[in-house]
Amino acid sequence: MTTIYFARHGTTDYNRAERFQGTTDIPLNDLGLFQADCLGKRFQPIHLDAVYSSPLIRAQQTAQGICKYHPELSPTCVSDLCELNGGIFEGQPIPNLIASYPDLMEAFRHKPAQFAAPSGETAYQVYTRIRAAVHQLIASHPNQTIVVVSHGFALLTYLGTLTRPFEELEPLIFGNAAVACVEYHTPEQFHIVFMDDQSHLPPESRWNSRLWPKGNHSPDAVR
Repeated sequence: MTTIYFARHGTTDYNRAERFQGTTDIPLNDLGLFQADCLGKRFQPIHLDAVYSSPLIRAQQTAQGICKYHPELSPTCVSDLCELNGGIFEGQPIPNLIASYPDLMEAFRHKPAQFAAPSGETAYQVYTRIRAAVHQLIASHPNQTIVVVSHGFALLTYLGTLTRPFEELEPLIFGNAAVACVEYHTPEQFHIVFMDDQSHLPPESRWNSRLWPKGNHSPDAVR
């Protein structure tokens, strides 16, 4: 059995400002760095065999927060764990995009399987590469425990299909620095232990975007 912990990166200034982040390489802000440290403390008592990360700096910094408490490990970047390429949406305020591209943003926020970023990627393209990367990691780590640090929309496209067909994806975006755990006997035979767990974060340090209609929107989360 292979155990994979999936973690979303910590908070950035683009998360705070409600900008479409995509592949724009934005570092963690002070809150995000604190969340990464909390994530590291969460994993400190857990034996880890490897830590993998998207190559984007916000994911790498989050992975480094985990490895701080596992000094024998360092993050390995996997390009296919990257966030969706938002094309012309990159860096734009999401409220402006909702006003200018209502149909596209309706899909992005409510029917994510149908989303296609102009001059960027489709949700299905992201799903295909994330799924392939995860399957490769499962094959490379039999009977081991690893962490995969990725991004909100990217994780949605893969983890959402563990319980339903891709076409029926629900808009369940993890909070920043939240964790899921899945145990795999094979890539297609697995047990979901938990999803979107933020218990390692103090309530005042949790961040869930108000722009997503569903998800773990804790009433005491920082908005």
